[in-house]
Amino acid sequence: MTESDTQHPAPAQEADSVIGRLARFAARDPDHPAYIDAHGTLTYGALHRSVRRGAAWLASQGVRAGDTVALAFDTSAAGVHRDVALFYAAGYLGAALLPVSPDVPPAIAQALLLRYQADWLLASGAPPQVGSVRTLDPRRFDGADAALDGLPAPRGDAPEAGFIYLFTSGTTGEAKALLLTHRQIMLRYIAVARHSGMGAGDRVMAGIPWPAMPTTRMLTRVLVIGATCVSAPVGGTRAAFGAVLARFGVTRAFVSPWQIRQLLASPAPLLLLPPLRALHVLGAPISHAELDAARAALAPNVVLDYGTNETGSIALLGPGDAPPTADCVGKLLEGMEARVTGPDGALLAPGETGELGFRSAWMCTGYAGNPRATAERYRDGFVYLGDAGSVDAQGYVYLRGRTVEVINYGGMKIWPEDIEAVLRQHPDVLDAALVGLPDAQAGQVPAAFVVRRPAPVGTLRPPLSEAVLRDFCAARIDATRIPRYFFPVAQIPRNAAGKIMREVLVQSHLQANRKTAG
Repeated sequence: MTESDTQHPAPAQEADSVIGRLARFAARDPDHPAYIDAHGTLTYGALHRSVRRGAAWLASQGVRAGDTVALAFDTSAAGVHRDVALFYAAGYLGAALLPVSPDVPPAIAQALLLRYQADWLLASGAPPQVGSVRTLDPRRFDGADAALDGLPAPRGDAPEAGFIYLFTSGTTGEAKALLLTHRQIMLRYIAVARHSGMGAGDRVMAGIPWPAMPTTRMLTRVLVIGATCVSAPVGGTRAAFGAVLARFGVTRAFVSPWQIRQLLASPAPLLLLPPLRALHVLGAPISHAELDAARAALAPNVVLDYGTNETGSIALLGPGDAPPTADCVGKLLEGMEARVTGPDGALLAPGETGELGFRSAWMCTGYAGNPRATAERYRDGFVYLGDAGSVDAQGYVYLRGRTVEVINYGGMKIWPEDIEAVLRQHPDVLDAALVGLPDAQAGQVPAAFVVRRPAPVGTLRPPLSEAVLRDFCAARIDATRIPRYFFPVAQIPRNAAGKIMREVLVQSHLQANRKTAG
């Protein structure tokens, strides 16, 4: 093993930043890979040069510290490595990055720019201005252009400067986003790296390639510890997964329970899978039996990572841990505080079940531009995200169930209210509700129940088909959050307060299906 294989991340310094750590690793080992994908490799030295040049180019166009820069990701071979550099170049100047996924419809992307008061949009082929937002064509930037070395690139990357907006739900008007600072990013990812033993010698792969959010987070996660980010698809079979691990030399992979189930359901490969230092499972609930099956078939060191976008990792559960019950999701990371409250808000003793709240130095104190959601979720410095459970005296966390209505679609969190608001915009829809139907692979799948608006007397209208509703949604929300199913119903069940009774919808649908099958 090399020195970098055994080196663990150093604690973040108070005066440090994400860019400062990138510069440090580039100076120490410029040839060490920072980012690898099917298009090639970016070393720390090459990435740092491109980032500095990108900052110079952005500054020459007028970008300044404190600005918000939206980056519409490019999936072309040339565009990916350019976007990786510009991703960090904004942070170099002290600007906050607002990532825009390529599958977000233009109307929603424009709404995001307005909601988060973007000053700049970097998007290929965009008009000179989008509303009040000035645009830049990233194709005009060349990270290999040494002439940019002569231009000033003022550093604005203070530890408390905003670095990136991290989205936690849908991209409609009720989207939730966190503006993480350089310091919060470093503390968040260094804490979990030290807890899990991840070091500079690791090559780490997320479950979905760049520019999907898991890999944009993974890029930041590994670059603050000097490791390598691998952007590649997991593949739907164990043979394909093994080929990816071997091709890129992956030492750690982060996957969802949905992907674990797909891999376990596939045929055993002819060759043994390349060994992994750890296979991290995160994003949704998974049983201990499934974890054991994954340890037998995929990698001995399967680690359950319980966390949220709001908190980062909360607790880790490795194969060496021996929790007393099957609902244990791991032991609290050092620096993470937990509390459990009852229905009246009173604190409960260790081991008692209630609503879980968490607090750490690397957490935001609320959602950006969303005071309503902040008031609902953040109390006394703790964030409460709807998980019911307990924490014992040794710091082990136990989940008993969900107290909120968020749909967990294969690790992706979907807030029903966001999709319902879109469906109700259709002129022929009177009411709508989104629920999570149980699914063996994904855990839950989003299903929309729709009440059609009555037609005026004496008029005829074409059927409100699933295809019509799907196309309507596709123009207004990103493709990953479109409901899987659409069901017509006479009415949406609600309680006396007008709240949707989602469990009634789920159970009545399942019961009707059982009768039909019988």
